[in-house]
Formats: sequence, C-alpha cells, structure tokens
Amino acid sequence: MLRILKYLSKAEIGQMLIALVTIVGQVFFDLKLPDYMSDITTLVETPGSAMSDIWIAGGKMLLISLGSVACAIVTGYISARVGSSFTQRLRSLEFRKVESFGPAEMSKFSTASLITRSTNDITQIQMFITIGLQLIVKSPIMAVWAICKIAGEGFEWTLATGIAVVILLVAVVIMMAMVMPKFKAMQKLTDNINLVARENLTGLRVVRAYNAEDYQE
Repeated sequence: MLRILKYLSKAEIGQMLIALVTIVGQVFFDLKLPDYMSDITTLVETPGSAMSDIWIAGGKMLLISLGSVACAIVTGYISARVGSSFTQRLRSLEFRKVESFGPAEMSKFSTASLITRSTNDITQIQMFITIGLQLIVKSPIMAVWAICKIAGEGFEWTLATGIAVVILLVAVVIMMAMVMPKFKAMQKLTDNINLVARENLTGLRVVRAYNAEDYQE
C-alpha cells in the first residue's frame, strides 16, 4: 500500500494535509461538547441560575456542533476528491503498464485477474483512502487526545479510558488477522467470477450452440 501511495501528486498531498487539519478541528469540537454539557448540567442543578446563562451555554454548544459538522463535510469532500483523482491516475498507469507487457509476461497473468486488478482492487484502494482519512486517522487522534484530557480528572478515569482503548486496539488487530485470509480468498473468487463472465461473453455462440447455459450458470 505504501508503494502505491507514493504515486500521490503534490496537490493531493496538500489536500490530505488540509483534511488532517479539519480532522484535528473535528476532534477538538467533539471533545469540547462534553464541557458545555457539563456547564449546562451545573447551571440547571444550581439554585437561582438565570435562564439566559443556560441559553448562552446551549448556544455555544450548538455552535461547536455546527463547527464539527462543517469539519466533517470538508474532510469527506477532500477525501472523496483525493480518492477519485488518485485512482483515476492509477488506472491509467496500470493500463499503460499492461499494454507494455510482452507474451512472456502476459502468460504469467490471466485476463480475468488483470480485470480484477484494474476494477475491484483499485476500488478497494479508493475506499481505503476515502474512509481512512475519516476513520483510521481520526480514531488515534481522538483516543490520545481524550486520554490526555481525562488525565487531569483523576487516575481512575485515565486508567479506565486507557484500558478501553487497549481493548479496542486488540479487538481491531484480531479482526484484521481473521479478515485478511478471507479477503485473499474473496480476491481469488472474484477472479473466477470475471473469468466465467468473460468466457460467457467471448464464447456466447458456442455456449448456445451446445445448450450449456445451465452448466455455465
């Protein structure tokens, strides 16, 4: 994956850095919301509190929420734009590379496999870039920031949050270990689907001549 990402253009890298800034802003706004919620709760429970103070705290909380939504929209737009432009260029590079293959190199690959590489695999890369900026990058930042913020509230809160983050990371690693073999198997099955579909298209007259539609299905 890192070898593929080196094909990112300077403009795309710049856009990803802007997305990183908006992600940090979104994390800041999300972690700021509980503070205003705490202020509102304190005002409600305090006798003699003015209703105007509660409205002011609620208004600030609403503005923080709108800021978080705005950052999320910008991040989603940039990640989708970078993912689309990058995979478009990657498909062109792959197509030109395949065109340069000689007979010896072509014999190492099946046509069905090359179709899968240029369609399904590149779509997976596009989804990784689009979702990765929004989740894979955001989650560690939020986890570290939340632990640092809770650290000042007491050792018990910090310990509980730290244990929860460790358990979550272990669960993610276990799921990845379980999913990868199934993902590789799915890639082979996708190759087979493309192979059969291509055989049906190229050999349609033969299939019909021998009345072999049921067998092909």
